[in-house]
Amino acid sequence: KRLISLCVGCGNQIHDQYILRVSPDLEWHAACLKCAECNQYLDETCTCFVRDGKTYCKRDYIRLYGIKCAKCSIGFSKNDFVMRARAKVYHIECFRCVACSRQLIPGDEFALREDGLFCRADHDVVERASLGAGDPLSPLHPARPLQMA
Repeated sequence: KRLISLCVGCGNQIHDQYILRVSPDLEWHAACLKCAECNQYLDETCTCFVRDGKTYCKRDYIRLYGIKCAKCSIGFSKNDFVMRARAKVYHIECFRCVACSRQLIPGDEFALREDGLFCRADHDVVERASLGAGDPLSPLHPARPLQMA
């Protein structure tokens, strides 16, 4: 004997010939499974994503929850090459020093500060200015170590 299925969307019993199942335990009427943003119907032809109890089409899910570039705030395509600095991710062309706009490449030393990425030379200038025109040959401030790109 078949178990009673309740639609997550409307809360009513599902008596339809087909039940749309999302995740292992969420069941829907075909007419109730829609994207929470654009109201597109989600069926076997459209990838469905669930977050916080809401269903989304792929486009809206990526727009709302996908990783975005820390510089330009545009999402990534599957073919994009990226640069990472701590928890931030950048398009290759966005991975630039905020002071001189030089593109940073693998192997370059850089500093990731609250105000952006800095190449080694510009980081040194900013640090010397913030420490008060001290000895130009003094070591970098230990709280802001440089990293390898």
